Amino acid sequence: MRPRSSILAALFATIVVTPPSWGQTPTAPPLNAKVQETLMGAYGGLMYMSADGEHMGMMAPKGSRQVVLIDGVEGPVFDEIPPFIFNIQSSIQFSPTGGRSAYVGRRGGDFIVVIDGKEAGTLFTSQTQQSVSYATNQGWKFWFNNDGSRLAYAGIAPAGGGFVMVVDGVKSPVYRAIDFRQSVMNGKRFIYVAQTPDQQWHAVVDGKPGPAYPTITYLTVTPDGTHYAYVASQQSATGPTTAVVVDGVEGKFYFGVGDLEQAPDGRVAYVATTNRGDGDRRGGEAVLIVNGVLAQRATSGAPFGPQFANTIRPSFRSPSRRVAWSPDGKGFAVIQPNTPNPGITVMVNGKPMGPTYLVADELQWSSDGSHFAYVGTSPNGTFAVVDGQELPFSTISEFQFSPDGKRYAFRAGSSVVVDGKEQSKGIALINGLLRFSSNSKHFAYGAQTTANSQAFLDGVAKPTFLGNFVSQTLVQPALSFPEVFFSPDGNHVAYVGRKQSPTARFGVFVDDVSYEGPGQSFTFPSFSPDSKHLAVFTTAGQGWAVMIDGKIGATNYDNLLPLQPNAARFVDNNTFRFYGIKGGKIYRVTVTL
Repeated sequence: MRPRSSILAALFATIVVTPPSWGQTPTAPPLNAKVQETLMGAYGGLMYMSADGEHMGMMAPKGSRQVVLIDGVEGPVFDEIPPFIFNIQSSIQFSPTGGRSAYVGRRGGDFIVVIDGKEAGTLFTSQTQQSVSYATNQGWKFWFNNDGSRLAYAGIAPAGGGFVMVVDGVKSPVYRAIDFRQSVMNGKRFIYVAQTPDQQWHAVVDGKPGPAYPTITYLTVTPDGTHYAYVASQQSATGPTTAVVVDGVEGKFYFGVGDLEQAPDGRVAYVATTNRGDGDRRGGEAVLIVNGVLAQRATSGAPFGPQFANTIRPSFRSPSRRVAWSPDGKGFAVIQPNTPNPGITVMVNGKPMGPTYLVADELQWSSDGSHFAYVGTSPNGTFAVVDGQELPFSTISEFQFSPDGKRYAFRAGSSVVVDGKEQSKGIALINGLLRFSSNSKHFAYGAQTTANSQAFLDGVAKPTFLGNFVSQTLVQPALSFPEVFFSPDGNHVAYVGRKQSPTARFGVFVDDVSYEGPGQSFTFPSFSPDSKHLAVFTTAGQGWAVMIDGKIGATNYDNLLPLQPNAARFVDNNTFRFYGIKGGKIYRVTVTL
């Protein structure tokens, strides 16, 4: 058998970057590349950027007036770019991709919509806006679909007293009100909830109003826009009043419905109350309905009504979720209390999976739906359960499947466990660093090993001390970058580190090659799509310079403009683009290798 060290050496040899542009000298030679700077405008004021980082907009003075610059090009002149529309903070909005933009400008008493730099009509006037209540306008915005091919927004009817929805330039009939918080543009479909003059509510699907109800809540739409569902109510003095409507088809009516959830394939789950109860705060019997079938029954014994277990660990960032759906929506899991016995059982497709526990959470499926896991807590600790088998490790956290769904990893106290095998131990693991590469072949984590920390690749400590990429705090929430950064193909890894020497400087390591810059701070790591180049920014304390494959650009920028994670990235295999601030002006900088 070959020694383990030689096997690992052979593994690492297969992922070391070999292109000639990746020199191994730490002297930071100059970057030989074509650099083009395009002026975006003066730095300052409100600035916005598309999610793909390709376009930016900013408000700027024009004498005593105001204009919006989109990618440095001035739009129409207005008396004001209003900071609030319908009592909601206004902004320049972009489609996620596709390069489309929309905002509102005021000229006199007219509030005018500007789409793609051109005036598209009056949103409302100072007079008509007095006819509606701000209380009905929560959630107003421009709705783009992902590629920008569709756009919707709502304005006040010319005569006042109602709203019209403008979808791809076509106005709807006048509605008494529109629930903007229940307006969704997914895929090619736009669905919103609107109230007609008879005070009945309708789900308007692709411009066609659905059945009328006194109330509609919980509108949810699948990411591709293919399916939708909502909770509708009817008036009844004695009978059930509430039902779930899926793709326009009305389901069974209950005395109450809540917690509507939808699977990727359009199937739904919800909590329904089956009787009126005893008239006090306890309410009546409640059931959990999944795929149209009763999956769980609960009778309220608490003052706040029936309780069903949350399938993910509750936190301020984790909303309640009663069902864990498989990626295709055909599989589902719930947590079943063992009443009157203590504890719970995890039920997968209606059948128990794994031992009983006091508590279970973090229910999750692999990306291909072939594996299922959760975390169970017993008097002896917290354990990972994979496909019904409890693993012999306790104090579990950060459980995750690999992107291809065939592997898994988690933290167990001060250890990392991958595919059921315990890896090298450190004194203390670094929170949130455990991750798989995109090709699922490699995994990385960080751990304190002495007074310093080290990066671990495939369970083996790299012979360096681990640093971190500098977070960007110019915007909130701040942009943070993982300490260990995998290339798109998953075969290369980059991290900030220094050799294990008291005099060593920090640099960026790409596999086992160190790139040192003029300073020891680095930010915005970006691999090229073909994984052959790495760009970062480095500073010596006065401005930032781009460093690509260990070579330093000639221009030092006062600061970067990190409005989005994609504000600095490779747009193709040989072109790197970022936004730099220099001399009080913003430039879009394109570096061609």
